Amino acid sequence: MIRTALWVITAALISWLSAAVQGAEPRSFYDSKTITMLISTSPGGATDVAGRLLTRHLGKYVPGHPNIIAQNMAGAGGIVAANYLYNVAKPDGLTVLAVNRANYLEQMVGRPEVKLDFRKLNWVGSFNRAPMMIVCRKDSPYTSIDAMRSAKNPARFGEGGTGSISYVFSNLIGEILDFKVKHVTGYGSAREIDLGVERGEADCRATSDITVVRPPWPTWIQQGFVTFVVQQGPLKSRLLPQTTPTVFELAPASAKPTLNLMDIMAAYTDFDRPFATSPGIPPERLKILRDGFEKMLTDPGFLTEAKKLVDWDGASYLSGIELQKKIDKTVSQPADVIKRIKDILKDEG
Repeated sequence: MIRTALWVITAALISWLSAAVQGAEPRSFYDSKTITMLISTSPGGATDVAGRLLTRHLGKYVPGHPNIIAQNMAGAGGIVAANYLYNVAKPDGLTVLAVNRANYLEQMVGRPEVKLDFRKLNWVGSFNRAPMMIVCRKDSPYTSIDAMRSAKNPARFGEGGTGSISYVFSNLIGEILDFKVKHVTGYGSAREIDLGVERGEADCRATSDITVVRPPWPTWIQQGFVTFVVQQGPLKSRLLPQTTPTVFELAPASAKPTLNLMDIMAAYTDFDRPFATSPGIPPERLKILRDGFEKMLTDPGFLTEAKKLVDWDGASYLSGIELQKKIDKTVSQPADVIKRIKDILKDEG
């Protein structure tokens, strides 16, 4: 009798424990883990600001609520960090990169320092859209496109490297609107380029329209330190003076093929703040990161900070799946298009 009773009690206990375990929420891979948010620039620029913004908010929407730490890894205009993500970081979903949005162009033209295929990164998502503009010091000879064409010396553009958004856009618009560009490269961050313009090392700056919301730009605009020369278009930016002409307004009819090329070369303006993780991570972890990213975009705290820091409108974003398709389509171009891009982005040596 005693043995029978003990057996019944033991069986009941095992059954109860089994049911309890089955009913419990499974432990997330990210429980008690730390995600490293690699930032491909030095501190202070828009990429750094966006990366640190995600560092503060993304963990709330990843099951297990991992700790997220930011780590700057500047170099070669963002390529050093991208190479690290592709070749060194473990494919475990614990490293996310705030990507320099124009770096894929360096792969397209075959830069030897690019040791990765951007199409094989696992893209988490991107928020914001940020069309480009060109501004120059008001005391320079480069206050309009006509003035840039007729100037004795080409305008000096401050830039990070040959794959930076400034380098890409200034070369492209120089090709479309027929003016020469002198590249002053090697700056480690957007703020360093600003200082270069202030010191007179550079005359002009090609950058995103949202740059105007961060220091020192409001002061520059108030004091009349810079003049807005041209904006990307075809629609005018809500952040820039409406008198600023668009490239489409100024381009001659003969430049239409190059305008079409701009859709490829400036595709990055549709994914202003892109984030990726390593190739080869387990699909379920990629889905967790992508889902968390999209949920984060609706968080009131994130929305408030994003509006303040990068003037995000709260609506323009690409999901990880959409961004993956966009990168693949943009990078996968026929040989004749790649040759045209190479011609525009040829290194001055």
